[in-house]
Amino acid sequence: MIQGFRASLATVALVVASTIPTAVAADAKADELAILEIWSTYSAARVAGDAETWLGLWDEEGIRLVPGAPALDYATFAPGTPERFAKPPASMEIKSEEVVVTGDWAYSRGTFVVNDAVEGKFLTIFRRQDDGGWRIYRDAFNMNAK
Repeated sequence: MIQGFRASLATVALVVASTIPTAVAADAKADELAILEIWSTYSAARVAGDAETWLGLWDEEGIRLVPGAPALDYATFAPGTPERFAKPPASMEIKSEEVVVTGDWAYSRGTFVVNDAVEGKFLTIFRRQDDGGWRIYRDAFNMNAK
């Protein structure tokens, strides 16, 4: 009887152990796709001059680390965004080359091109929100030298 119980327990443990990695991998893939969708929305909003949509991608504790300037928190950069978006670029392409998700945090690293001329790179940290979605928490970028 004890051997039968042990065998049943071992079978249950194997079934559970074999399904957990699949579930975690599926969740990680969904999180990665959600972050890639943020980049799609980000570039579309920027080209459309849609400051409201672009700001909606940011965590309210977000910080931008722009080249050649002090770090800007959301409360500082958000109010002036509509004016900065008044003259949008003609094009913007963001290519995420890496997305890593760890629990409620993720980062994305990649490159961007604006107006088919300005090229650069970025490293962005995302934080999972209470609703399960993702928002930009820290964003650092710079332009490639000519």
